[in-house]
Amino acid sequence: MFKTKTTTSLLCFLLTAVILMNPSSSSPTDNYIYAVCSPAKFSPSSGYETNLNSLLSSFVTSTAQSRYANFTVPTGKPEPTVTVYGLYQCRGDLDPTACSTCVSSAVAQVGTLCSNSYSGFLQLENCLIRYDNKSFLGVQDKTLILNKCGQAMEFNDQDALTKVSDVIGSLGSGDGPYRNGGNGNVQGVAQCSGDLSTSQCQDCLSDAIGRLKSDCGMAQGGYVYLSKCYARFSVGGSHARQTPGPNFGHEGEKDNKDDNEVGKTLAIIIGIVTLIILLVVFLAFLGKQCRKLQDEKWCK
Repeated sequence: MFKTKTTTSLLCFLLTAVILMNPSSSSPTDNYIYAVCSPAKFSPSSGYETNLNSLLSSFVTSTAQSRYANFTVPTGKPEPTVTVYGLYQCRGDLDPTACSTCVSSAVAQVGTLCSNSYSGFLQLENCLIRYDNKSFLGVQDKTLILNKCGQAMEFNDQDALTKVSDVIGSLGSGDGPYRNGGNGNVQGVAQCSGDLSTSQCQDCLSDAIGRLKSDCGMAQGGYVYLSKCYARFSVGGSHARQTPGPNFGHEGEKDNKDDNEVGKTLAIIIGIVTLIILLVVFLAFLGKQCRKLQDEKWCK
């Protein structure tokens, strides 16, 4: 009887360890792009933390009704030490379920990435969340946060170069806060933050798309992320990809490999710690059983 229980416990222990050592991969909509966090920190259990948690909760619950929303917590007269301003936004063609999944993932990650920071800005592939103790809503900001171009195309590949030019041009000539376009295997997308006015949005997108054309117009993909808008395109891949395409430049490939290595290392560390904890629990259980059965000399 004791051997059967011990064997069963050991099998459960090993199965649990295998599951924890092999975490499932995240949804394609959740791919990390960048995070910006303030060095200034708030105190745990402060009024600001309470309001921030309320704000982040509002992000998740609002995604069923809208791909974009902004909030000020608490409402009414701002209180400098506790008021938090924030917004979330999903890609313009994302359905409510995918939007909710992406925003929920962002909310789950920002607490770790920007732990106790007064301001946090997390951009995932298909959504973003942002909060601050100072209002940024409706304020134009074209600060360059991230840009990168893929591997250069051959000069004689006129067909591909024409398609890229057409797609980037269609993004520039489009209207509205969300724009996408395609020509053959070239896909592009551009979007501005929902808190901007029509003229501010056009101004920001013109800047981002202009940078994309001048910097990456001869490349197999590229992206430009400004503080309040972005533009990107890919050759041979969906515009929903984080990287501009399967032939993205060597530097981009290196960055992705580095990110993967970090993820693998963290998974191994978490797995090892979990194994140790489970082993201690199992040995404690085994010792308890041994003490109970000492009279029968099971553990001599």
